[in-house]
Amino acid sequence: MVSAGASAPGSIRSPAGLTRALPVRLAGGNEPLALFGKKKSDAAPEPETEQQEAAPKFSPEKARRFFEHAKTVHEATNYEYAMTSWLNGMRLDPSEMNALEGFWKSATTFIQEGGTKLSRETKRSFAERKDPVMKYLGALLDWSVEQLNPALAVKAAETAGKLHGVDGADMAEPTYWIAERALPLIGRDKKPRKDLCVKLMESAASVGAYDLAVRSGDMGVRIDPTDVGLATRVKNMAAQATMSSGGYDKTGEEGGFLANIRDASKQQQLSDEDRLVKTEDIKDRLILTAEQEFKERPDDLPTISKLVKALIERGRPEDEVRAYKLLMKAFEDSGQFRFRQQAGDIRLRQAKRKLADYLSAAEQNPDDEQAVANAKKARQKFLEMELQEYRLRVEAYPTDVALKYQLGRLEFELGNHDEAIALFQESKNDPKNRVQSLTLLARSFLAKKWLDEAIQTFRAGIEQQGDKRSGLGMELRYGLMEALAIKAGEEKDLEAASEAEKLASDIAIEQIGYRDIRDRREQIKKLVAELK
Repeated sequence: MVSAGASAPGSIRSPAGLTRALPVRLAGGNEPLALFGKKKSDAAPEPETEQQEAAPKFSPEKARRFFEHAKTVHEATNYEYAMTSWLNGMRLDPSEMNALEGFWKSATTFIQEGGTKLSRETKRSFAERKDPVMKYLGALLDWSVEQLNPALAVKAAETAGKLHGVDGADMAEPTYWIAERALPLIGRDKKPRKDLCVKLMESAASVGAYDLAVRSGDMGVRIDPTDVGLATRVKNMAAQATMSSGGYDKTGEEGGFLANIRDASKQQQLSDEDRLVKTEDIKDRLILTAEQEFKERPDDLPTISKLVKALIERGRPEDEVRAYKLLMKAFEDSGQFRFRQQAGDIRLRQAKRKLADYLSAAEQNPDDEQAVANAKKARQKFLEMELQEYRLRVEAYPTDVALKYQLGRLEFELGNHDEAIALFQESKNDPKNRVQSLTLLARSFLAKKWLDEAIQTFRAGIEQQGDKRSGLGMELRYGLMEALAIKAGEEKDLEAASEAEKLASDIAIEQIGYRDIRDRREQIKKLVAELK
């Protein structure tokens, strides 16, 4: 393994300190591991000729060698080199999901370690984007270094969808993976763009992901409710999603619509699955059906997801245990974190039920010191468990600022204020959680006695909130009052004390029973008198 800061095997240092990739021979192989961006004068030939660029030919076996090398150089902390190695492999096997996720991990770590711009060598390697494969890989590279850019995310999804079916490439799962991350980026943008929603809708539909296509189209309609044409397209696409899931789009074909009508058991299953309120008999039937399908296709991820959903809906203790094991195995086999996340949700639900028992016992017996102590201890353990779960999620989805807000909230509750501050500074850019993030960011600063920072952040939160009389508005003003009062007492600052007094008076006028506002008002009035 190469130590941190060392050149990767088969690379040289340029004067600027960047590595330039050269052919690398792997153990047990005679062919060089050629990388993109080689000059035509290099002795070793490119893995793909110009003629092949026009008609890409894929080779998962050859791609695997690039992927293994990418893992090695990632572990050696040469993240940009790892990114190019992943992409080189995906040129030979663009549908490999583990490679896409590995590339994203390398790119994310590259950014986290201070990388802001790619080297000229890397950019040059992907400058020519004539064929569908290079267009896809180039779009991935562009997005990977600007991970919050919705336009670049949509472009990556578009190129993935257009590559679907080229020389047999099955890009359904990569397109879905990218589009699923692109959609929330559009929604979080300050000025969400309808055209991006439409492009994402079309990309998802091109690989048969009609559920995601409908969600994308719905967002576009919300952005522009006057676009009747788009609304009609979304409606038709929703119908197509229903038709496809039921098999009704094959009318006239052998085994098509007529076969579906005759297959009463299949119709019963579809009806059962669509019911919002399911009886115990229906839940049992769905599990039996899902179990049978799982026996026939034990490695099929959609089949596993269907069985897990049925087990969770029935929700017996043994169902949760089985669902957890299925999800963890699916995660280990596929490397897809969504299965690990679902498994974590099950563990959190189980722990939350136990916590509720402890809290109920303490509430019913408030004089029982042991019951109260047990409840406090159980709550602490649950928070720590939830914290570890969300740390894993943020690591897996580093661009999801909503997850960062949830993690920040847990860090704050456990008194980890430095960690909470860093997370809230990112999550405050999310319109959905902006005011909540500013509130907890200010409280974190206050807990660390960073008074000026707390005051400034409380003010920013009040400005963003607008409604000062709402619950969050009251909390922000109370927090600002506290920070100003502490500053006044420590620094003998009459101006700060006077502002704190006015805030206390305003809160008391509006809601005399709010927290301890009566006592705090008297204490601050006394402080003002002492400072005059």
